[in-house]
Amino acid sequence: MNHTVDQTHIRSINQRVILNSIYHTESISRAALSRLVHISKSAMTENIAALLNTGIIEEVGAGRAMPTGGRKPILLKFNKNYKYIVAIDLNYEEPIFVLANLGGERINHFTINITPATSFATRLELVKNAIATLTASGNLANTDLAVIAISSPGIYLPENHEFKANTQFTNWKIPELSQALEETFGTPVLIANDVNAAAVGELNYGIGTGKRNLVYFSCGLGVGAGIIIDGALYEGSGKSAGEVANFLVHSPDGPVPLEKYISLDALLQRVRDKAPAQTLHSVTEETGAVSFRKVTAAWQAGDPFIRACIDEIAGLIGTAVSNIISLLNCDLVILGGEYHVFASQMLPVINSVVQEHAFSPVPVVASGLSRDSGIFGLFALSNEIIFSQLCDRSNGGNRM
Repeated sequence: MNHTVDQTHIRSINQRVILNSIYHTESISRAALSRLVHISKSAMTENIAALLNTGIIEEVGAGRAMPTGGRKPILLKFNKNYKYIVAIDLNYEEPIFVLANLGGERINHFTINITPATSFATRLELVKNAIATLTASGNLANTDLAVIAISSPGIYLPENHEFKANTQFTNWKIPELSQALEETFGTPVLIANDVNAAAVGELNYGIGTGKRNLVYFSCGLGVGAGIIIDGALYEGSGKSAGEVANFLVHSPDGPVPLEKYISLDALLQRVRDKAPAQTLHSVTEETGAVSFRKVTAAWQAGDPFIRACIDEIAGLIGTAVSNIISLLNCDLVILGGEYHVFASQMLPVINSVVQEHAFSPVPVVASGLSRDSGIFGLFALSNEIIFSQLCDRSNGGNRM
């Protein structure tokens, strides 16, 4: 019994290695693949046959013959249209919806506006309608979807259906959303923390490609860090690794969470409380509210008060990042989130602090994917699950 289980497990691992290798090449022969992954010819033949049976890979024609002659080898290629992914970045008020194939190629994408006061029932219907619109645009049935992947602020623990988030995000009711979508579309639902998804996106598709250890530091509406260690996402025992919003900053009133000083809400509050009249007028909407959109415009216009605020926030981020670098000894830190727009001013300040205070300084750079980091991370996380499940099932010849 143990021997059977072990052999099944080994075949699943081998198929996963083979599938990953084919995924990352345009096309490859069996012989070249065998040399690449160091699997015997007989094992390669068996596992390739199993993967071909699922439809996730295809034979696509002949390659070049060897210089010594002989038949041209049959090439293998990843079938990127085997299944499809719906990726949703919920964020706070403008969720992003994307339909893509397994190669990460977008078929359709759009955003919708949701006000903070919108009820969960309305949010759920909006999400259902958006997913239906995406599948219809690709002429797809629900069975063509491999996964609905969602990134959101907060921590979701699926084993006990627990969701932890700040009060700005509780209207989403992630456990209920996940269950409702799975029942409606008959498709597995993946929930990922938004900052973790962004870190995975940068690792696989963005400026972190090729790095083994990196941190994605997101700052704006929320504050958090996505941590990659040895090429894999690190979430911690309770999936709360990287909650740097709770780093403590000393103040005259005692320790205060870092978020209270550097978040977008903190920036807007500082502008409301301390900006000179001319600045305050320039950043105030007709409704009387100070808006981030207008603060950004004032910053771009060189407003000295706004720029001083950004310098101060950048210094605090630099201190936090220095601590993270000294703790983790990572290769790279990536700045993302809403404050990505301020990168040209923030990065020199942050890097100066890091160079002075981190034990082993590393570069701090702007996100390469900007707002799309999380979406690309969902593609990568989805493929991890899809490939693992497929290889676990392929020994029985079952399709997903």
